[in-house]
Amino acid sequence: MDNIDEIQAKIRKQEEELWDLEDDYKAAKKEIEETYWKLEDNKRHLTRLYEEFEEATYHFSRQDYVDKEECRKFINLLNTYASETDREYRRQCAKIEEKDEKLTNQYRKDRKQLEDELEKSYQLRRKLDEEEGGNK
Repeated sequence: MDNIDEIQAKIRKQEEELWDLEDDYKAAKKEIEETYWKLEDNKRHLTRLYEEFEEATYHFSRQDYVDKEECRKFINLLNTYASETDREYRRQCAKIEEKDEKLTNQYRKDRKQLEDELEKSYQLRRKLDEEEGGNK
């Protein structure tokens, strides 16, 4: 019966769409995760750099010929940079989390819609199978 063949083709297409949706979601999640880890690495490197500069400045300031006030200003500047880096890091993390949440919500919505359509197709196929079985 053509109807069963048509519905079976429709089911295959819907199943493929569901798999594609899952693959796309996993790829997007991986991309978001990589973005987060790059951000984390950048923050860690900058923090380490600020700490190294601060330590070097502290040791340098212990020399007799060095202007202590200038060293203190430089350390304060480093602390300001570190604070701004941390603030921007938190802002970027929030953006990443928001993007991740939107992605997950859209994925769940799309998946539910596809699963509902697929369930309707399964029900139609069962009905057609029963009708065909009754006609034999």
